[in-house]
Amino acid sequence: MFYNIEFSFWYLFYGSILTYLVWGFIVSFEVNLAMSGSPLAKEWIRKHHTYKQLYGEVKVFYPMIWIGYFFLELLPHLVWKAPLAEFDMDRLFHELFDDRRRK
Repeated sequence: MFYNIEFSFWYLFYGSILTYLVWGFIVSFEVNLAMSGSPLAKEWIRKHHTYKQLYGEVKVFYPMIWIGYFFLELLPHLVWKAPLAEFDMDRLFHELFDDRRRK
């Protein structure tokens, strides 16, 4: 009996960690693409997220977004001198949702 409870705990524990990592990778990728200026990424975010949804996801996955920024922007800039996109969440939210607030 105790074995089943312990197994269920570890199953849920590791499942939660893997879900956070996978979902965080997806959010990190889309946010980093939008911060670097990709019009397709910005349009996809506008189509699939509201301001509150994206803000909540950014709060939850902020460490993953920084890790993604390191691997997608900072590391290529340091190694191959690629242009560096600025990490600016305020600018990103302004570009994505400011026009909807005015309407």
